[in-house]
Amino acid sequence: MDTMLLVLELIGTCAFAISGAVLGITKRFDIFGVIFSGIITALGGGTIRDILLGNLPPAMFRNYIYLIFAVATCLLTFIIASILKNKFSENIVVIDKVNNIFDAIGLGVFTIVGMNVAIRNGFVHNFFFVVFLGMTTGCGGGILRDVIVSEVPFVLKKRVYAVASIVGGIVYYLMYITFDQSAVLSAVVGITLIFVLRILASVFKWDLPKAI
Repeated sequence: MDTMLLVLELIGTCAFAISGAVLGITKRFDIFGVIFSGIITALGGGTIRDILLGNLPPAMFRNYIYLIFAVATCLLTFIIASILKNKFSENIVVIDKVNNIFDAIGLGVFTIVGMNVAIRNGFVHNFFFVVFLGMTTGCGGGILRDVIVSEVPFVLKKRVYAVASIVGGIVYYLMYITFDQSAVLSAVVGITLIFVLRILASVFKWDLPKAI
């Protein structure tokens, strides 16, 4: 289980780092801005989660493997964008769609990872808190990133972002805790459900109702 969680965290870290770095590149940030945007996206949610749990300092400051993976991924993304500068600009719509896939992967992975951290900290029977921490871990980095680039956080306005995290988190909790299914199977189902909901919401432009 420990190995699975570490692998999931590293996959989520790289996926969210790519998402944040690409946004920074499209906003014409310099290399530091791109790396910072990627790190905030990849590790921001986990940092908020650890603060809420009282796990201080947060994991990113205790185990540098996450920071190393995030920085390396951002640098690689920046280098590729620099080499393919003209193609990057000409294919921004396609790149945005690909970036959305990485974002969906990160959301699914970190939702489940965040829930597991809450469960391991003794909150296994606090259903709301476990699901809430999963959503916070999955969405927190993106919210911080959007605030930094002066945009209304995506999670508050479009494409059932947080709802996908909550739905997948609930299914994971029911399978793993309530019905005592295996951790691996529960995680795969939860992550897949979140990923599919996010992609379908993007393709079919599903939005929650607005008052105006």
